[in-house]
Amino acid sequence: MNKINHLVEKLPDFLIIGAGKSGTTSLDNYLKQHPDVFMSPVKEPDFFSYDRIDISTLDKDALAHYHTSITKIEDYLTLFKAAKPNQVIGETSNTYLVIKGTAETIKDYVPNVKLIAILRQPTERLYSRYLHLARENELPSPHFEDVLDRNSIWWVRNDLVKEGFYYENLSRYFNLFPKENIRVYLNEDLKKDSNALMKDLFEFIGVTPLEGINDSVKYNKSGFIKNKFYDRTLGHNSILKTAVKKVAPASLYNKVKDNIWLQKVVNNLKNRNLEQPKLDKDLHKKITTDIYADDIRQLQQLLGRDLSHWL
Repeated sequence: MNKINHLVEKLPDFLIIGAGKSGTTSLDNYLKQHPDVFMSPVKEPDFFSYDRIDISTLDKDALAHYHTSITKIEDYLTLFKAAKPNQVIGETSNTYLVIKGTAETIKDYVPNVKLIAILRQPTERLYSRYLHLARENELPSPHFEDVLDRNSIWWVRNDLVKEGFYYENLSRYFNLFPKENIRVYLNEDLKKDSNALMKDLFEFIGVTPLEGINDSVKYNKSGFIKNKFYDRTLGHNSILKTAVKKVAPASLYNKVKDNIWLQKVVNNLKNRNLEQPKLDKDLHKKITTDIYADDIRQLQQLLGRDLSHWL
């Protein structure tokens, strides 16, 4: 039973459920370009992931993430108050893909919601996550090859190895929702032709496709920081950004933040300060074979799509 039937019109019409480091930030920003789409001003509110979770079961990292998420329905509904009557409403939370029980919670709240996932070759996604955490100075362990140790933190946290088991994670949604309510894209589709992908996505959520999207901004690039002083002043961990966010009204901050020209300038500045070492080919193969191969083969069957190039 839906807990808040009288408020259901203010809940999302669609959700981007992940996977992280696969293009969700790009989809979120491209959707914001459409006048008939209202995206949550907060990316990754994670409400459905934690609505009925027992916080005593969370490890240290998960508990820290819980405390930065939106966990009260009143606060979640506030995200969508500014939506116009003609707009379809959406939000993006990568935790929805991997945290168990989330699919059931979403089904209870918004049983007819449309679900969007974008996936990336899982070893490459995991390495990108490693580089992202390097950028944030939050590496789980010093070396990426530690992912092969099944007793390591890489197998405990939801955002690391576990998130790449796409078949296992998506099956929960396919078992609960009609297939026509779920759309799954690949990161390579986004890179090959972002306009074609967005045309399909716009049609899926029920709005007229735009003639074209502005895909000139390269969002959420990861890597090791070259110059830490530069990063503290203008980069991903900018004290300037933090200061502006504290003093500017939320509506003004979000308007400036969503300006595409400004995004392009700022992202180019930040990205120049990042170094992306290549993933060793043998390690790539070993992780794919030892960890993800069986799940990839099952995912092929679930999606009806050839993923042999991922293997």
